[in-house]
Amino acid sequence: MTAVEPAVRDEDAAVSSLAPPPPLRSAAERTAAALAGAAEWPQAARAAVLADLDASITTLTAARAELLVVERAAGAWRASGDPSFEAWRGRTSRMGSRAAATEVRRAETLAEMPSLRSAARAGQVSIEHVDVVARTQATASPLVRTALTSPEGESELLELARRVDAGRFAKAVAVLAASIDHDALERSHQAQRAERFLTLADTPRGTRLSGLLDAMTGHRLRLALEAVTGKPAPDDPRTPEQRRADALDTIAGAALAAPPQPDGTGRRPHVSLVLNVETWAALRGRRGKQSSTPAVPEPPTPRLAPAVLEGGTPVPGSEVARILCDCELTRIVVDERSEPVDLGRSARTHTPAQRRAVTVRDGGCLWPDCGSPARWCQVHHLVWWDRDNGPTTVLDGALACSFHHHEIHRLDLTVTRYAVPPSTYEPGGSTTRYVIESPDGTVIADGRPISGDARLGTPVRRWVPGTGVVAARREVRAGLAPPRRSADAEETTGGPCPRGRPPARATSAGSAPTARAG
Repeated sequence: MTAVEPAVRDEDAAVSSLAPPPPLRSAAERTAAALAGAAEWPQAARAAVLADLDASITTLTAARAELLVVERAAGAWRASGDPSFEAWRGRTSRMGSRAAATEVRRAETLAEMPSLRSAARAGQVSIEHVDVVARTQATASPLVRTALTSPEGESELLELARRVDAGRFAKAVAVLAASIDHDALERSHQAQRAERFLTLADTPRGTRLSGLLDAMTGHRLRLALEAVTGKPAPDDPRTPEQRRADALDTIAGAALAAPPQPDGTGRRPHVSLVLNVETWAALRGRRGKQSSTPAVPEPPTPRLAPAVLEGGTPVPGSEVARILCDCELTRIVVDERSEPVDLGRSARTHTPAQRRAVTVRDGGCLWPDCGSPARWCQVHHLVWWDRDNGPTTVLDGALACSFHHHEIHRLDLTVTRYAVPPSTYEPGGSTTRYVIESPDGTVIADGRPISGDARLGTPVRRWVPGTGVVAARREVRAGLAPPRRSADAEETTGGPCPRGRPPARATSAGSAPTARAG
């Protein structure tokens, strides 16, 4: 027996004495045993148990985070010979150093943000939401970290986390961070640019590509690949990776075959930006300013929403300036409900300008919680083109992914558009929500935000298949048949928008410019 073994046994005994009490483990084992009969439960019971398990796991994870902070501060792990607390945690838990680093980062965030910690322990926000904040804090500038850990910043983050899922929350927090520190976004972009590379190596098995692109270049490449790839046919045997490789070959072939422009250049990439009037004016005023870290800290600038891509990704100022220098600029006029003014085209397919206007309003698929981005969606005629002689307009169009577009037509679903209060949507998010109903009036999906027991939102317009536009009701309840359109209702709502003429109520408007490089 070596001299180390007694010490190891003493450590094991100490760990055993501090292990979770038997009631906690016994409760987990009883729960696991009870789930063996879950196949026989009603769907509502399974959903309730799943929600309870999710909240319980979040509570236990938050409690473990607090214990990790205490354990690290105690310093006993230093005697183990591990180079860091993360290494010690990864070894003793057998989760590995990378997962341990994520766990420790989460613990640090919860320790710094008591309101977020309380919400996590109460199961009001998910661990995935906490991880979004932790990742943001790990790379954020001091200005952003200070703002987010302040009582006001925590309150804003919690309001967002309670309203949206973790994916949308991550985008919203990125926009929020960019609005707090514009220069940090620019510095991050320039750092990405400095590390960019692309190598092509000819090998006996073919040409191997490897590289790293900045986020903006990566976005342009992804759009180009998606534009060429399209949707696979039912009998297409290729994997997604193979289809992307073929798309890159197609792009290369098109570039080599394209005739030169009069000035010797090729066509410019098509990228859309969305920015409000205040951001537009501020960007024009900031031209020529350096993005490097100032020697003397400047006073904080007023919070300003950054320009964003169609999917909500913030765009650094230098990229906005570059795109605006070589693009087609379209001004989209909106009314007091943030409804873009209809462009009045009469063709069946929406024009690129109309699609941009619909994208600014909807952001993605109209179906609540679908999450499909705008670039994967089609513009659906809410007054059906073929059966109801619907116009091709912005007002009576909405983004829908292929699946939900088919479902709306297959099931004859009624759609109601709502404008939600500014306090209920995430930064850079859409101000519009939709409610989907079956022909008998049963609500299938409701995208309006919840406050207490009430749904929030002002009805804007309602579409019933076979009828067209009807008066939008302030409330939608299951079991109520949708009202039929009358002459008075059509006059009140503006009816189907006459082709070539925007609705009269949209003429008193503000404006939001969008830019499209082309």
